Amino acid sequence: MELQLRRATVNDIPQLHPLIDASVRGLQVGHYTPAQITGALKSVYGVDTQLIQDGNYFVVTSGDTIVGSGGISYRSTLYGGDQFATRDSKLLDPDVDGARIRAFFVHPDWSRRGIAEDGVRGIGKIRCASR
Repeated sequence: MELQLRRATVNDIPQLHPLIDASVRGLQVGHYTPAQITGALKSVYGVDTQLIQDGNYFVVTSGDTIVGSGGISYRSTLYGGDQFATRDSKLLDPDVDGARIRAFFVHPDWSRRGIAEDGVRGIGKIRCASR
């Protein structure tokens, strides 16, 4: 099935939570301990609704299934979902700061297919075209 890249909406959030969990638990094994993975999911990795509201979070879909997600940000917060305690929604100064790529999550069943790489490229093209 063909993969599609589109802007995420709040309606995608119910699919994003399990995608992020599966991605982190499935693809970070061997790099982090189970306790570190669980801790990261509780404190850092998660859905950032600010990025969705800004129109800067994207999903890669296969049919109706989200197989990857990620985005860019023009805000001071560099990482972390809504549960991350020290978020700063201040906008970056475009004369000084470039946009920041945020984490890109891919479901383990879809890994090693270039989804994150193609997603980041596609996001860049979409953002450049919308300026």
